[in-house]
Amino acid sequence: MNQKIIVIAVVLVVAFSGLAVLEVSNGFISGLVFDQIPYNYTAKVWIPPTHPEDPNSGSLGGFYKINGQGRDFNFFLQLSGAEKSESPLDYTADGLKGTGRLDEIKITFGTILSLLNKDVKGAMFNTTFKGHMNLTCAAWTGVTYFQNDAQNFTGNFTIDGTMTDWEGNYTLKRENIRILGVSDFIYYPNNQRSAAKKVQKSYYL
Repeated sequence: MNQKIIVIAVVLVVAFSGLAVLEVSNGFISGLVFDQIPYNYTAKVWIPPTHPEDPNSGSLGGFYKINGQGRDFNFFLQLSGAEKSESPLDYTADGLKGTGRLDEIKITFGTILSLLNKDVKGAMFNTTFKGHMNLTCAAWTGVTYFQNDAQNFTGNFTIDGTMTDWEGNYTLKRENIRILGVSDFIYYPNNQRSAAKKVQKSYYL
């Protein structure tokens, strides 16, 4: 589950970013209008296998909810049955919860063109924004900061676990109809950063 936590965080970043772009665009491109808009969104989620080349490495499915008003939001994610196969330090039936804030958002000409072509992913990648999310699940807490300048969609994160700490960054790119995520991170026993191991993972959303 450990490496899937990072993918889960990225999935939530993408989900809220896309939702925010649509809401701001529908609000006639006004941040002031967006700040007054309440929303409540639910969708299914699929987390790809950590090791797709391994037939014993399974995917996870479930749903997430995002609700809030304007730039401030709450979210909840639950993966069906994951608590039966994952460590209680990583995931429990209570799911993953958190809060976040979209600090800045600006619609560009590319956003409008993408929406006119009914291309929601394109609209998200063409919109400039930055924000952060705080996460809590089972025995760990974490935070991720994300930003997009309409050319580069990047973020960084830290996770404080009971036995292991994580820190790293991720980049999201569009590849045809899919989104490619690339994460570079390290993990190490609590307070033993000198023993850190480095990992790079690629995954599609």
